[in-house]
Amino acid sequence: MRIHVRKLMDIVSDKCLPDSHVEGTPLLTSEPIRFVWDKTTKQSIHNLKMRDRVVEDIQENRLLYKNVPQKEFTKRTLEHAFDQCFTTLRQKYKAQKDERIAIVMQRKEDDKARKSRHTSRRKFVRFCFITLP
Repeated sequence: MRIHVRKLMDIVSDKCLPDSHVEGTPLLTSEPIRFVWDKTTKQSIHNLKMRDRVVEDIQENRLLYKNVPQKEFTKRTLEHAFDQCFTTLRQKYKAQKDERIAIVMQRKEDDKARKSRHTSRRKFVRFCFITLP
């Protein structure tokens, strides 16, 4: 989903996201999609239209994703995946614009990685004790 959204936004990486679109300003279908970063898809009609545009485009180009089962291309499934992707992009945009938010997000990512490593080690140790005769 993220790769497809980046393609429709006409950007190479999500490291440098484009500025926020002005709510109420029309966007032609020939132009790359843009989001109002301050609002969610439920708060912004524009973001809702962009979500619909992304979902329709993925459904039309489903042949690009040969390894994805056909049941994953339902509107409901794609909308849910888009909402998760959009939330992540919003966080990245906020971090891109505000250094304090970037530091907090980096700290959260570090904590998640540390917790994951700790959990993995605990599972490994528990597995070793279980398999011993």
